[in-house]
Amino acid sequence: MEAAADADALAAARAAIDSIDDRLLALVAERAGLAARIAAAKGAVDGSPLRPAREVALLRRLVGQAPAGVDPALIVELWRALMADNLRRQKCVEVFTGGAPDQVRLFDLARRHFGDGARITRLEDARTTLNRMVDTPAAAAVLPFPGKSGAGGWWPILSERRFHDTQLVAVLPMRDDGQEPEAAVITRGAPLEPTGKDATLLIAFDPHHRLVRGLNEAALAGKEVARANASVLVHFETFVGPSDPRLVALARAGLDGPRIVGCYARV
Repeated sequence: MEAAADADALAAARAAIDSIDDRLLALVAERAGLAARIAAAKGAVDGSPLRPAREVALLRRLVGQAPAGVDPALIVELWRALMADNLRRQKCVEVFTGGAPDQVRLFDLARRHFGDGARITRLEDARTTLNRMVDTPAAAAVLPFPGKSGAGGWWPILSERRFHDTQLVAVLPMRDDGQEPEAAVITRGAPLEPTGKDATLLIAFDPHHRLVRGLNEAALAGKEVARANASVLVHFETFVGPSDPRLVALARAGLDGPRIVGCYARV
């Protein structure tokens, strides 16, 4: 008798899950339809289809309102898949990866972020990867996160005129696990938008090592991340936009051509 009752309860639970799956499928289809409408409305719009700030804001909201017992990692994984599908429907993004000793890991990060429908090409080095991205419409480059040396030492390339309209717009993994990001997403034409909790990267020429004085005079709290010849890479734990008037103060303090090259946020 008890076994029959258990079997009935199990069957009822499975039927309830089937019903939920049916409703989820209908909602996914509805979401895809709305994405198609957005794609049609944006068909004539130039520039990058990537909007990382909006994605992070959405994920933060969902994680914040999730009921107890729902793993935030699952939320990020599920909605990243939905957003990747949405991106594919709006405008195909071609992705290039390169410049890392572990190309498999870099490729995996790009695949998880952009989805199975994205065309991802593996290249050998960072410069080739950036060149291919610049020469390809609606493209993104995934490179090792900028650092002092080794695989992350490619960042001075962004100071070259050819790459002045490129920006670092996101980091991977997007979920903040307390570790430094592994990879950077770089593209052309994507807006740099604040999310309320952001980090910013700046490049300047600082042959006379005036960075500390310049930061003090500009009232900016930043730190030097890396230096290559006369170039310096600076990290800010806040959003600093390309038109921020404090950049003028940096230039007056002796830093030549200070330029924001990226902003990113994590969930």
